[in-house]
Amino acid sequence: MVPADLPDDPSAIPQKKDTLQEEDIPLAELMLPGFISTRPDGVIVDLRALTLVTGGFDVFVNRLFAGEMRFVGLDYAAFLKLLYDADWLAKSQGKVAEAKIAAKITRFLPQRKALYRAVKLLEGGNRAEYIFEPASIEEAYQEAVYGEPGEDGVPVLTGYASKTRQVPTKLDFDEFVADMWLKGVKYGIDADAVRLAIASDKSARATVARHLEPTAGRDAGILEVYTGLHRDNSPKILVNGKADLRAFKNRFPQVTKGKRLLKKVPRMLGKPGYKVTGEIIEPKIPEDLDLYALASLGTVVEQAADGEFIVSTMDGFIMLDEHTDSITVTEKIETTGGISVRTTGDLELGVDEFIEHGEVQEGRTVKGKHMTFLSDVFGNVISQGGNVFITGNMAGGRAESHGGNITVGKRVSRAVIFSRDGEVTAHYCEHSTITGRIIHIEHAVNCEIIGAEVYVDAVEGCMIAGEKIKIASADERRGKETLVTLLIPDLSASDQRIANLKKKIAEAQEGKKAKAAEIDTLKSEAEFAKYLALHERIRSGAIKLTEEQAGNWRKMAERYAKQANRLANLNAEMGALDLEIKKDEEELACAASERDAMGSNISCVIDKIGGLTVGQTMTSANGTDIFSGKSGADIRAILQKKDSYKAQIFSEDSGSVGWQYEQ
Repeated sequence: MVPADLPDDPSAIPQKKDTLQEEDIPLAELMLPGFISTRPDGVIVDLRALTLVTGGFDVFVNRLFAGEMRFVGLDYAAFLKLLYDADWLAKSQGKVAEAKIAAKITRFLPQRKALYRAVKLLEGGNRAEYIFEPASIEEAYQEAVYGEPGEDGVPVLTGYASKTRQVPTKLDFDEFVADMWLKGVKYGIDADAVRLAIASDKSARATVARHLEPTAGRDAGILEVYTGLHRDNSPKILVNGKADLRAFKNRFPQVTKGKRLLKKVPRMLGKPGYKVTGEIIEPKIPEDLDLYALASLGTVVEQAADGEFIVSTMDGFIMLDEHTDSITVTEKIETTGGISVRTTGDLELGVDEFIEHGEVQEGRTVKGKHMTFLSDVFGNVISQGGNVFITGNMAGGRAESHGGNITVGKRVSRAVIFSRDGEVTAHYCEHSTITGRIIHIEHAVNCEIIGAEVYVDAVEGCMIAGEKIKIASADERRGKETLVTLLIPDLSASDQRIANLKKKIAEAQEGKKAKAAEIDTLKSEAEFAKYLALHERIRSGAIKLTEEQAGNWRKMAERYAKQANRLANLNAEMGALDLEIKKDEEELACAASERDAMGSNISCVIDKIGGLTVGQTMTSANGTDIFSGKSGADIRAILQKKDSYKAQIFSEDSGSVGWQYEQ
């Protein structure tokens, strides 16, 4: 007989719910952080909120797994990125708001957790190894218990006994991730390898996780942002595209003030790696550099929105010192190689000062400002507003300065020296053309010398033109006399100006007389004279008019209005003429004074004449400018030509000369 409280069918016995099945967990029990939400479509991470909370995704995961919970349908790649890839997170936050990491969260049952073996950490945490084996799980069931057979010979069911048995099962990747986390493997699980091992259901030893090597960073560097930093000895390319074989492209690198020269390329930190335990493997710190240590004289470090730069603080020449790793901008270039087709080609310098220790080759041209040449010059040196100093000889070339002075320490031969507004100083000159505002020469032979003031110790066979000439000794040279020309002013323009002013003053005075006569005629009319007298007394207030008198006065004023207006106009014209005469008389006095002063400093003094020396005057409206742009041969031709502009003042072969210009 079956007991009354036992059903005939074991399946009818009330069973406990299968605790090995996934079950939903109440939200209150989950205690999710603000950036995690569970929805029907899965477990969602709010990426924007993730950076706004204390703690982070790793804290949430650790708490979840430690609380015997796990994910279902975990996206392991996204899981790792949320834990370890800050760059990915930052980029993703700018593109999307949410990320799904799993289908749901469920309990990690102890019976299931017991299926997972210990994991072995190798190589200091760089690798994790796990032994996979077929898995089985204990299952509880009810077994029927029978007593003695009944009258019918059939055993009688007396009850049920609870028993257990081992049932084959499979591991689960999501469970594997949770279990490995709790056993210290928090990074780098090889999801494909683990899933393949689980599916094979065979015993096997496998590497289940590998570390991530750190990504190397980049050392800080220097970027050249100014293209002209280095010397370039290739031929200079002209505007028409042709190569100028006389000049190098960039022999002496130059720069203007405020130009960016170098830019710092900041170092880039490497990305960290991770051991399988989740520990960070720090990358090597890239080398940094200090722009301030590179910036030397003439440069400064500037911080800008687009980076950190070394900037020039002046116009000058760039010097890169490889020994001290510094960059300098200086006003001065000093070289020793000389100027030649081999070393430099023609030069056009933008620096304030240039010093050359070597020779300047014939045919080469150097353009700059203040220039010093410590050897001989055979080519052309041209200064824009600076001084030219040549300590050696100058032969066959040209020295020119627009606004500065020129000095040659030794011999000048077959050369041209031109410094229209400056001072020229030379030791010995022969067969050369010298032009300057003030000229000092110790000894000159067969030269053309043009200057407002000329001072020469000894001349032989020279052509000299100026306004103030002082010569210690003058002589002829191989039958060629020395010709001294005093440039006297052309007074015709001043005389014409004075004559015009006198004529203008006389005409104004005549006009003034005519107007004065017309005024006298108007005032001589008796009735109009009475009106004028009465008008003056009324205007001054001496007479007070009644209303009736005021009306009569208005009528009288209307009667003499035409004469009164004419008189007023004549008086105004007289005043204008007085002002014009006064102005012209002042201008006349100034013009006369200027004329009288013209040529007051024109003189010629020769202390000793040793050979034929001829002196002449030459009328010139522009002083020495009459010779501007002329060659030495042209200057000689002009000075030797006999014409109405010249007059001989002396011709001597001995003695001395002291001549002063007088109008």
